[in-house]
Amino acid sequence: MVKLYFALFNLPKPTYEHAKIVDVIREVSSGDFKQFPVPGGIAYVFSSETKPWNIGFGRILMNTDSVMIIEIGEETNLQGFGVMAGWLNSHRPHR
Repeated sequence: MVKLYFALFNLPKPTYEHAKIVDVIREVSSGDFKQFPVPGGIAYVFSSETKPWNIGFGRILMNTDSVMIIEIGEETNLQGFGVMAGWLNSHRPHR
């Protein structure tokens, strides 16, 4: 079953390895994702059948990096967040 996710990466010291994050997200989402910058890192919204704990970022994230992946539920509400809200609204049944 395809689920919707929000991934927030805290990247205090960006390195070239971090460019590979998008490759992992692209692979697990079959290209169905949006990326946007956030203070101190980068965020993604994406759809995937892969459970978050099975998505591998081990070789990409450095010692001071962190990632949080949250499943987006039916009742998730956004105000603002143009890119994220637009992607999310396109993946929900119209109410």
